[in-house]
Amino acid sequence: MVRETDIIYADYINITDVYLGDLIEDIVMKHYEDIDLSDEYGELLEYISMNLLEGFFGTRDADPIKYERTLRRIVNNKNKAILTNVISYLISKYIEDRERLR
Repeated sequence: MVRETDIIYADYINITDVYLGDLIEDIVMKHYEDIDLSDEYGELLEYISMNLLEGFFGTRDADPIKYERTLRRIVNNKNKAILTNVISYLISKYIEDRERLR
């Protein structure tokens, strides 16, 4: 049975993919050869989405519309270098957490 929170999390993940998917893929392909995107992209996207939610709103239960509006504003601003650094940092944290759990 699918819980309502699972549907909302899927919304966050889809929103992140739309606005940041290409950037995430570019960063991984250039700097993180130990991530296999064909196997780990979904997990990585979920990790980044949940961390961005907590960073933006202090919770993982924010309104998906507000989350999308925030991502759209950030992506459309001239803060590409900052956004790239934040995403790169989250990817490195994902790798650390993945290794710790193995």
